[in-house]
Amino acid sequence: MWRVLIQLRVLLPYLARVLPLVERGLLGTNLTGYAAPGIDTSNLERGIAGVSEAQRDLKTALNAQADELHLLQEQVAMLTRAVDKDLLLNEELATNLASLRKLAIASIWVVFALLAVLIALVAYPIFGHG
Repeated sequence: MWRVLIQLRVLLPYLARVLPLVERGLLGTNLTGYAAPGIDTSNLERGIAGVSEAQRDLKTALNAQADELHLLQEQVAMLTRAVDKDLLLNEELATNLASLRKLAIASIWVVFALLAVLIALVAYPIFGHG
């Protein structure tokens, strides 16, 4: 029992402030037992209504932001897929260009070899008999 009371001691300052308000509201008296003047709660009710309205507005804004975040996540996922697809396409293109380069170099060597054979075949009849 004492342990619970010791743990609740942090609430004592708050209870000391709230107790007079509750007593005036429920009993219509103050701590001394005399009748307390009526409390105008219209400001409090307007404040609570304003807080409720602000809470609704915040909830609406939060829901709108959550929807925007979901849309943004979908767009990021689509963009990630597109980037991955482009990377694969670029790798395939690089591989194709490397093989095309090798083919071009081999073709140039074959053309030079054929040109050398042609020169030899043309030069032999001209310079070979004379």
